[in-house]
Amino acid sequence: MPDHPRGGPARYGGVIVTPAPRRRLRFRPRTALAAALAAVLGAPALALVPASPAAAYPYADVTLLVHGWGHGRGMGQWGAFGYSQLASPSQSTYQAILGHYYGTLAAGGSTSLGQLPAGNPENGGVRIDLTWNDGNFPIVTSAAPFTVGGHPVAAGQAVEIVPVTAGAANIYLGGGSGCGGPWPGSPTFQNVSPTAAPVTAPAFPSDGHLATEVLQLCRAGSNQYLRGTITATMNSANADRTVDTVPLDHYVADSAPAESPSSWGTVGGAGPQGQPWGFQSTEAQVVATRSYVASRPGGYGGYADTCDSTACQSYPGITDENATDDLAAADTAGQVVLLPGGTQVATTEYSASTGGWTAPGTFAAVADLGDAVCLGGGLCNPHHQYTVTIPVSAILGAFPQLGTLESLGVTQRNGFGDFGGRVLQMTLVGSGATVNLTGNGFSADFSGYGLGGYALSNWFNVASQPSGGVGGYWLLGSDGGVFSFGNAQFHGSTGGMALNAPVVGMAATADHGGYWLDAADGGVFSYGDAGFHGSMGGIRLNAPVVGMTPGGQGYRLVAADGGIFSFGAPFYGSMGGTRLNAPVVSMAGSPDGRGYWLVAADGGIFAFGDAAFEGSLGGTTLNAPVVSMAATADGRGYWLVAADGGIFAYGDAAFKGSLPGSGVTATAVAVLPTATAGGYLIITADGRAIPYGDAPQFGDPAGTVAGWTGRLTGGVTVPG
Repeated sequence: MPDHPRGGPARYGGVIVTPAPRRRLRFRPRTALAAALAAVLGAPALALVPASPAAAYPYADVTLLVHGWGHGRGMGQWGAFGYSQLASPSQSTYQAILGHYYGTLAAGGSTSLGQLPAGNPENGGVRIDLTWNDGNFPIVTSAAPFTVGGHPVAAGQAVEIVPVTAGAANIYLGGGSGCGGPWPGSPTFQNVSPTAAPVTAPAFPSDGHLATEVLQLCRAGSNQYLRGTITATMNSANADRTVDTVPLDHYVADSAPAESPSSWGTVGGAGPQGQPWGFQSTEAQVVATRSYVASRPGGYGGYADTCDSTACQSYPGITDENATDDLAAADTAGQVVLLPGGTQVATTEYSASTGGWTAPGTFAAVADLGDAVCLGGGLCNPHHQYTVTIPVSAILGAFPQLGTLESLGVTQRNGFGDFGGRVLQMTLVGSGATVNLTGNGFSADFSGYGLGGYALSNWFNVASQPSGGVGGYWLLGSDGGVFSFGNAQFHGSTGGMALNAPVVGMAATADHGGYWLDAADGGVFSYGDAGFHGSMGGIRLNAPVVGMTPGGQGYRLVAADGGIFSFGAPFYGSMGGTRLNAPVVSMAGSPDGRGYWLVAADGGIFAFGDAAFEGSLGGTTLNAPVVSMAATADGRGYWLVAADGGIFAYGDAAFKGSLPGSGVTATAVAVLPTATAGGYLIITADGRAIPYGDAPQFGDPAGTVAGWTGRLTGGVTVPG
């Protein structure tokens, strides 16, 4: 609770509303330089005085704390297994697992579990492009007799199928037994439908003789054993392709165990269907595998429905077939996830580990409690959270234009989970350039350092980020809610209280052991070791209060008309009673507390006490009004931030980027500086703290408070 909410008149020194301006007032200078700058027409960044460059990145490696393995959309495989074992609230059936991950569409509406519609082409079999043989002619053999286009081939005999067109091929019989050939120079026979199939279809589930009943696609080292039929064809560019066509549930039984460990299906006590509870995660994988391929008939170049690699779904033929997945395929025969209306199959993406939250895509993002599963005996998800180190030299090798790497900053996250969620946009700041890229792009560029080949994770935080002398920060909501991050200690807030006016400003004590909040009606709320020295609560104001700054043993409030209210802090002047071209929107204090700056919405700067005037935007046409300002730690510079996130740097304040320059569309409300003047956080109304330069990012309400819909108005950094 505040010490004195809505306190009465000032106790120290009176309330000074409209005295004449005092020393060092600078009102919208109209110099030749300012006139030239008017041509900028509100560019998002303006640096008037060259600042000293930030220090080079202080470590040899960039250390990332990473969540998840894969894109994170749809079902998490470790999470599905975790939910099958999770004791609280209860272990989940495969129907519940599928409903959790795929039940709700991001665009609205719910899916259902049902049978594959009769008209779906996959009922006639799945066509898989065997990508490892792309560009080669298939050479096929079998331990059992088989046929090629109706022509019998003896067991152990090999044939080479050479496409002439997409619908015809020349068939060559090998001169000896097996895959080695030699191959004669003229065709033995020609067919318009060049297919090969076993005479006796393999039993399903496996009958123990499968390896002697199926086709073998000849391959150096070890042949691939395949159910169904093999077709030699061409893609639209007339490149040779090899396609295996198998019944849908045969495909599912072969693909599912290559995507998710079949051993999981044997873990846990007795569950539904008389199987261990882990079998529910196997059945969930089987249905997801079936749904994914059934949602994309002809979706791989037209000549195939899917491929055999992780770019589609893994398919190694019969290599991984096992009784557990066979049973899961049989028990769920034909079941798929259906979109609303029940006629279209959902594209049920999945990945190894979501890290604790799924990524939004076709399906709504959901928390994934199962992802943190750890049962011992090797059954702990290693990808729930882990670290990755990337040499700075590797980053400079990929982006030589950076010159010297100074920092990495995340400018936009998706808002779901730890750190504020997955990285959408980020910046690499160097002495020579700033590079903007996506989180997906960054993880792909450096996948060789542990973010993982094809399976990428864009959910990470820079653990070795330069601190800029900042160890944490408080962020302030318009309801007076205070959010503490890093080493910032929570001392209380007005969150949940009935207020007469929104909270608009925050100031910290010198030791950061407490803070004051001020509301638009002048009410002051004090917490921690911040003493209450008075307020304007209950007093009629000429204009609403818009901000505050510490000073002396107390604080100062500023109103939109430029009036200053000093409580336990020296008064050095105000704009009260002076006609302004635009309302005052913010103030910042000099480091020793013996001065302060006011900034108006048009970027005009008013300097009082020992606060040095370093320039302003007065007379410049802006794309958006200025909303806040912050001073450097030595008081020899300051930043202004506009509502669109444009940054204007003066004196020794370093420009390190802006929201428009990063492609971020958001309403900025404040800028929080680092102690080095080499960076800052831009605070947005929708709850984000976006770092630039050497500013660290410890989190924000948008990423850590589930369902948060409030509005931020400011914040304060804490040394570290």
